[in-house]
Amino acid sequence: MYLHLDMDYFFAQLEEKRRPMAKNKIIVVCVYSGRTEDSGVVSTVNYLGREIGIHSGMPIAFAKKRAPPADSIFVPIDREYYEQTSLRLDQIIRRSCDRVVQASIDEWNVEDKNAIDKAARLKDSIKNELGLTCSVGVAPSILGAKMAASKSKPNGLLILDKSEERRFIDESSLEKVPGIGPKTVAALNQIGAAKVKDLRNISVVTLAEIFGRKTGGWLHNLSSGNFDQDIGEEKPQDEVSRIGTLKESTRDSYLLLSKLTELENEAKEWLMNMKKSYKTLSITFITEDLKTHTKSTSFRNPKSWNEDISKDMEALVSEFLSENNMEIRRIGIRFANFMDMDCQTTLF
Repeated sequence: MYLHLDMDYFFAQLEEKRRPMAKNKIIVVCVYSGRTEDSGVVSTVNYLGREIGIHSGMPIAFAKKRAPPADSIFVPIDREYYEQTSLRLDQIIRRSCDRVVQASIDEWNVEDKNAIDKAARLKDSIKNELGLTCSVGVAPSILGAKMAASKSKPNGLLILDKSEERRFIDESSLEKVPGIGPKTVAALNQIGAAKVKDLRNISVVTLAEIFGRKTGGWLHNLSSGNFDQDIGEEKPQDEVSRIGTLKESTRDSYLLLSKLTELENEAKEWLMNMKKSYKTLSITFITEDLKTHTKSTSFRNPKSWNEDISKDMEALVSEFLSENNMEIRRIGIRFANFMDMDCQTTLF
């Protein structure tokens, strides 16, 4: 069986958790451009905001016109906080499930013969340990599990057996099927298909002529009940990074290095747990004008998580300060070009 877990309005839910008194308010998570107070776009919004028409990608200024000031809170996106929570979620899911693939920062695909028994317990674990809600679908195919999770939102659980899955997908409108975009839906509507079951009235030859052999064949398989069975493969993580906002913008190298050391320790905890060494160190500087600058260095031999790199960080910070006169408001560190520590060899 397959399980799909999707966190409910993830970024906005985390911001709600930070602000318990704002539970019944509209929470809008924004990507501010910095040009003006309201310039930028909405990243995500909680369900209260969605009910009044606020959505991802909407200009912040438009969203503020829709949201009553007394009942809404606009907050800047905090990707570092969201990524750290995502890592904790990943640990909870992996400790109780067989084969797990993280599909995005807030979605997981699972293949587990005991998925039905584990689904409710998994939701409870996430709620009890992190105070967060998620929606879960379980089905004989990963496609069915994804669609069941979507149908059960928010904070739901929908389990489908094989016959229920076939009926459920058959009766679903085409726009509800992952992988079918708006343009494909519009084209299918024009040839008489509004639901998945309608695809059976269209020959595979016609589908291939309109959408190409690959997509046409996939649509034909969908109509025949041959649903996706592969949860995919996880791409190996090739970097780890942390970024933080300084208490106030500065060019003071001591303050910059103090923050970098804090971020270094957070990132190196991941390196230690994953038993990875690295050959590339990068430091990211976000200046007062919101421009991003990067300084990097590569090592001939891989560095382990417990090696001192303070002089390397000092050199990169000093190099940047000598080239740029702007004050720095955010700073980050990145380790990349990984090697497994137990596979390293020393060359003489």
